[in-house]
Amino acid sequence: MGKIKSAICLTLVTLAIAVLCVLCFVPLPAGGGISYFNPLINWTEKSAGFGGYYFGENQRYNGGSLSVMLYPEGVVSGKEYHDNVEMLPEDEREDYAEKYVEYAGGALYLEKETVCDGSAAATEAFKTSFARRVEILKERFERLHAQDLTVETVDGYSVRVTLPAYMDTAAAAFIYNAYMGDLEVLYGSSLESADKIIPEEGRKEKPIGEYIKGAGTRTIDGTVYVGIYFTKAGNDIISNTTADAQTTAGTLFFTVGGDQVIGLSVSSRITDSDLYISGGYTEDAARLIAAVVDTSVEFASDVELGRMEVGEIYENRAEFGDSALTLLYASFGGLLALSCVYFFVRYRRLGFAHLYGLLSFLLIMIVCIWAIPTVAIGAGTVAALALCCAVFCVSNAIVFDRAGKEFALGKTIASSVKTGYKRSFFGIFDVHVAMGIVGLLTYLIALTELSAFGLVLALGALFSCVSTLLITRFMWYIMMPFAKSAGKFCHFKREEVTDDE
Repeated sequence: MGKIKSAICLTLVTLAIAVLCVLCFVPLPAGGGISYFNPLINWTEKSAGFGGYYFGENQRYNGGSLSVMLYPEGVVSGKEYHDNVEMLPEDEREDYAEKYVEYAGGALYLEKETVCDGSAAATEAFKTSFARRVEILKERFERLHAQDLTVETVDGYSVRVTLPAYMDTAAAAFIYNAYMGDLEVLYGSSLESADKIIPEEGRKEKPIGEYIKGAGTRTIDGTVYVGIYFTKAGNDIISNTTADAQTTAGTLFFTVGGDQVIGLSVSSRITDSDLYISGGYTEDAARLIAAVVDTSVEFASDVELGRMEVGEIYENRAEFGDSALTLLYASFGGLLALSCVYFFVRYRRLGFAHLYGLLSFLLIMIVCIWAIPTVAIGAGTVAALALCCAVFCVSNAIVFDRAGKEFALGKTIASSVKTGYKRSFFGIFDVHVAMGIVGLLTYLIALTELSAFGLVLALGALFSCVSTLLITRFMWYIMMPFAKSAGKFCHFKREEVTDDE
């Protein structure tokens, strides 16, 4: 490529990277009614461990977590118990206190009639039921694939759930996931007057799994649906029940423990075994509802499960402190700067090709993390990004060294570069493929924090490979015409051959 074409390409690439760097990393004052321009890195969601403020006049805290306490029926917190006692008239306080027994040093109070069967200790049936509910809660929340999610038992008979604050459906998740009990399908004009059609009554009792296989989500033309998958027996009941829907419309109500999870207005007979219900759901909301229905089928048992009562929702600041994110950015930037210094010292001006490739890789990854709703800046994503950056730097070093050895043998710089990439290709490609496979498997199998780590690792492996084998090589190619001496440009040296040799 000639100097003029190289200069044009280099100018365009430089301008594009500069603009993207500003959009991704640089906050700026703005006019036209916009008080401040926040870059993508600020708009990117922050996990529960990190947090900070948007820039500008109307600052909003971004990051941290939301937490709530869930209590089984018949269990109240010490605070609620004492508040209830204070609100009661003097003559009713003693009767109220008689209904409860203190537990865990006053942290909880257990209702004797419901939990203890009139005694001072919880019954084995209640313990079994509570353990089952905790198991279901963990499964439901883990299916949200949220970073920094925790579900833990507190004081024996209460559950604390923590979700990252960036989740739009966090509050709904606390409520819907607390629904416990049998999954039932009702049909009628209203929930109060609707008749239960699944499971069937008046026959030998069958488990819900005989009628419904499970639930999931589906997106068609931008519309998100909750899918309910029926068995043949379940489909026959739905089809027969809605046979007259064209003349007498009704609604299918899906309830868990008596609480409605989802509903479908029916105006014609339903014959499909897979039922897809839309309601303006986001992907997160649809996934939440599907998880509640699916786990109600999967965990259906003879154990009686009462709903969990949702306590007050608390907003928590970043676990590692508000300044942790700034320190993280500074540390990450410092390490990347050191890697660039190494390339400039070892390979001189060839370090610019590495710098352009590294910036391209980082910009692509920042846009991906910003654009994917289930990924936030957290310990897992930063670890995956750092690992991919390290692999990218090592890959470039391998190619540069391989090309330098070819040049030392007397080949031209063009031939050396071509041979260097050719001989390094499969090693670099294999490493990135292996890393991508590990990332995908981690994303598909693992939960919570490791899920985000796996997704970022898989994406990082893809774009690191592209940046190493394509972008960096292209930058090398368009920069070479400006060098008077190819060897000095790359800091490559020929092997010295003596007369004796």
